Amino acid sequence: MDARTRRRTLAKAAEISGGTQALRRRLHVSATLITLWLSGAQPLPTDVFLKAVDIVEEQAIESLKKDV
Repeated sequence: MDARTRRRTLAKAAEISGGTQALRRRLHVSATLITLWLSGAQPLPTDVFLKAVDIVEEQAIESLKKDV
């Protein structure tokens, strides 16, 4: 998976969480790291990427439940 897709997933997770500060608290990381990852200055670690995927998937599942 390319770095751009990982950054977009992290950005979507931040949007779902209510912003980058809320996401950093949810992921237990510093604001500096979130900024570096979102800008592409540092690669997003796989474990953090997978947590971001979980956040996005949880939101998608909740949306589906509301549509039923």
